Amino acid sequence: MKKTQEYITYLTPEFIYVPYDDITLLTLSKNRKVYNNSLLGTRKDGKKIFSPVSGSVVGTRRSNYNGFESDSIVIENDFIDKRVKLNPTKNVTKLKKSEIIESLEKYGLKRNINSKTTLVVNSLYDKHNDLKDVVINVESYEEILEAIDEFMEIFNMKTCYLCIDSNDLYSINAYEKYINAFLNICIVHSNKKFKDSKCEFYSIEEILAIYKAIHQDYLYDNTIITINNGQTTVVKVKIYSELKELLNALKIPFKSKSIYVNNKKIDNLNTFVIDPSVRSVVIKDN
Repeated sequence: MKKTQEYITYLTPEFIYVPYDDITLLTLSKNRKVYNNSLLGTRKDGKKIFSPVSGSVVGTRRSNYNGFESDSIVIENDFIDKRVKLNPTKNVTKLKKSEIIESLEKYGLKRNINSKTTLVVNSLYDKHNDLKDVVINVESYEEILEAIDEFMEIFNMKTCYLCIDSNDLYSINAYEKYINAFLNICIVHSNKKFKDSKCEFYSIEEILAIYKAIHQDYLYDNTIITINNGQTTVVKVKIYSELKELLNALKIPFKSKSIYVNNKKIDNLNTFVIDPSVRSVVIKDN
């Protein structure tokens, strides 16, 4: 178990590249200073854009993400993660349902769910290339179960299925310590039967993001990726960090090699940025 929990943290990238799609919808301050969790503007679809670090806006550039290309705000990190205010942890039982929905909407986590919705939480696993959810599960199983329970109670949902690969014994063992306290949460080993329109699917990381949004009014500003270049390295990193900077910082050789993100080869490492959808990075000899 101890080995599974070990990973590297790289939460101090020199620059952050936050995607946007319409410069007229940005609301940057005149002095170009930003705080961690500060609002930078909105996208065309109305979703809000937040900064995962504090620092200074130094310009814009075209960046590549997992599956799309976008203009991005370039923020020079001041390595302080300064916030406008420190939000105390909120007691969910004292919040109105409208306040909770507002928090979910603010961070792009709102879905069309109600008392008839079956909640399905997916935990993915690949012992070679994707250990993100294993690390989250082993470290945060209590928080995740409590967050699921609160989420279900808020919307009067009756059942949640937590889908964990049968080979992921670390995660299963972690949850089995505590899951008996939650009668409406069941562990299953496949999500193939959940195709009903009444099911709503979330990832383990999204559940943590929901907890952060509701309890603290904060963006979940980091993610975990698995890098495999013949040996496996698990890294917690700030979202919107540049992959090339991360590989250089970790001294992982990549020049003259092929790089695959989520099993898809990337053509331009120089502008590739890590967003929450990035799970695995595989580096192979040509």
